[in-house]
Order: sequence, then C-alpha cells, then structure tokens
Amino acid sequence: MSVKPFTIAPDAAREKLIKQRMADYQWPVDMQLGADENPWVYGMDQQFLQEFCRYVVADYQWQSTIDELHRFSHFTVEIDGLNIHFIREDGSGDNPQALLMTHGWPGSVYEFNEVIDRLAHPENYGGKAEDGLTVICPSLPGYGFSDAPPRPLGQVTTAAMWNKLMVEVLGFDTYIAQGGDWGSVVTGLLGLHHGVEKGPDIGKGCKAIHMNMYGLRGEGVPETEEEQKWAADSQAVMEAESAYLQLQMTKPQTLIYAMNESPVGVAAWILEKFYSWSDLPLSDGRPDLLKRYSMHALASNLMIYLMTDSFMSAIWFYRGFAEELPHIPPGEKITVPVGVGKFNDTYLGFPPRRLMESSFNIVHWAEFDDAGHFAAMENPALFADAVLDFTTAL
Repeated sequence: MSVKPFTIAPDAAREKLIKQRMADYQWPVDMQLGADENPWVYGMDQQFLQEFCRYVVADYQWQSTIDELHRFSHFTVEIDGLNIHFIREDGSGDNPQALLMTHGWPGSVYEFNEVIDRLAHPENYGGKAEDGLTVICPSLPGYGFSDAPPRPLGQVTTAAMWNKLMVEVLGFDTYIAQGGDWGSVVTGLLGLHHGVEKGPDIGKGCKAIHMNMYGLRGEGVPETEEEQKWAADSQAVMEAESAYLQLQMTKPQTLIYAMNESPVGVAAWILEKFYSWSDLPLSDGRPDLLKRYSMHALASNLMIYLMTDSFMSAIWFYRGFAEELPHIPPGEKITVPVGVGKFNDTYLGFPPRRLMESSFNIVHWAEFDDAGHFAAMENPALFADAVLDFTTAL
C-alpha cells in the first residue's frame, strides 16, 4: 500500500460546462408567498438559489478552492482496491497524537478547511504547541477525490479501511478518531471494532473517539421524562426531515438520473440541508444562511461534488448503510474513552447523557450553542477548541 502525493487538478472544460448549465437552467415559476412566509419551509428557496447560481457563474473560481486546500499536503493510497484520498498535516510539538477526522454528507473534506491548522498548530491561535495533533482527513469512498466503489459500501467497511490507513499504511500504533454526520458512525465503529483492546494486535488501533453527532446507536431505552421528550422530538424531526434519507437508502439510482446533468438540482439538494441543519443566526427574524457561511465556502463544498462527478457515488453510502446496518449490539459497549461535543444540531442531536452511557464509555461531555450539524465549518474556532479540550484531557 504505497502512499502517493496527490494534486487537485484544475479542469477548465468541466468548470465551464457546470457554469454553462447553471446559466442555461430554465427556472420554474416561483411561488407567490406572503411577506411573512419563509420560503425555506417548502424546501429550497428559489430566490436564494438563483442568487447562489449567479455567484457561481460570475464570480466563483475552482482554482481558489484548490489553492485553499493545497495549504495542506494531499495523498492517495490504494486500500482494498480503492484509491483513497486524504489530507495530512503533521502537528506541532515533539510527539503529536494522531487524529483521524471523518466528514459526512452533504459535506466533504472542505468542512475541515479552517480547523486543520487550528488542531495541528494550536500555538498559532493562543494555545500550546505540545497540544498539536497530526491531523488525517480522508475523503469517504465515493466522495470527492476518493475512488467510487463498484457498488455501494457502508460504514462498517469504511471503518475497517480507515483502521488500515492509520495503522498499516501510516504506521500509527494508536490514534484518536473524530467525526460528525456519517463520520460519527464511522468513528463509533472504529471505537467498537478497532479499539486498542480489540483484534489480533492488542495495543494498536483506535484509542479514543470524539463525536459531534449521535450516529451509531446502542440499546439505551428512554425512561425519564427528559429522555422521552427527546425521543418524541427526534421522531418528529425525522418525519419532517428524512424523506431524502429514505430515498438515498432505498432507490439512489433514481435520484441520480434527475441530478446527473443538473448542477442547479445538486445545489438545491445540498444547500437546503445546510440551511435546515445549521445553527443559523437570524436576520430580520429569520435564519440567514449567509450569516453563517460565505458564498465561496458553500460553493467550494458543492463544487467538490460537481467537479469530481461524485454525487452519485456519494449517495451510495446511504444504500451501504441500509445493507450493513451498523449498530452497537445488545450487551456490547464502546469501551475506549468517548468524548461528546453536543452542538446545536437540529437534525440528529444527542440524547440526554444517561441514555448513551450503557453503550458508550463517555469520559468527556461538552455542550455548545454557536454551531450546528456542520460544526467544523460553522464555527471553526469553537469546534477546534472542543476537540482539543478532549484530546488534551486524554
């Protein structure tokens, strides 16, 4: 398994095609809503989407995103027949711990663009060099710069690949894993199946995990009034928000044909989730996406999907979940130290702590208000501090 340097390539012809398709898009008739109605309640706000597409066509440059990401070193390595892309930034200090960070959908490694340096070199931000971490950020199989698998694979398979990446390829005896969204499921599985006390090489593998979403589930049953309210609220949110989930888990190919030649459709599909799941500041009494993200940041994350033609293979990861059904079996527990960063995630927020403790060895629990589902991208300083608080406590 030979590691090779990787350079993100410009592709002027593809960028021009994407922008032209956006420019040529035939917009539907916009809804006529009252002045007090929020168009996002119905899904993607057409006026915002038109403004976003105008920005991409007229102002956005793929090369600017390449330049941002190339502040760090990029590599690929073949694992189990797939070329896997990852970013590596060696940490400050004499003996930095290794931190494996996994993104989710509809995110990408770009989510970590503003936190990698903060975690690797905290002395640049008022912290201590000896707390620096060697940060490894892979692109999930089928996402961005990693190869698409020949058929859907899921989080169990990915966790095994990530453990090979860290231990066999990069030579870390132990590492800490961190993740949100799908990354939280993969991270949980690393703690469950690839912890330092598991497998043939006792003492090697994942030594601790930190999650900023409640992904991998165990056998906890709501009992208290607080827990039952959380369960009821979570069910209501799933009923309102999970139509995309059901479609991507069951019939992903049908969606793909609608999106394949429509960068506007992909933008709507992805941006609506950033609006719905983020902790957005208010503007004139309504959540405002641009109070949390720049147009450039939103476009950069989107264009990783479009420039690599990976929308299809990325949503296969949902079908992989349906086939692998990762969970913590009854009677089992993640025994490595577990840290929870409970941000204001309006989609898949954490339950009360007691409900998790039968399945997770929680040693660190911290709650934050000023970020949501995409915490690393929403508030990089707060997110980095949350992770460093956990890793330094270890």
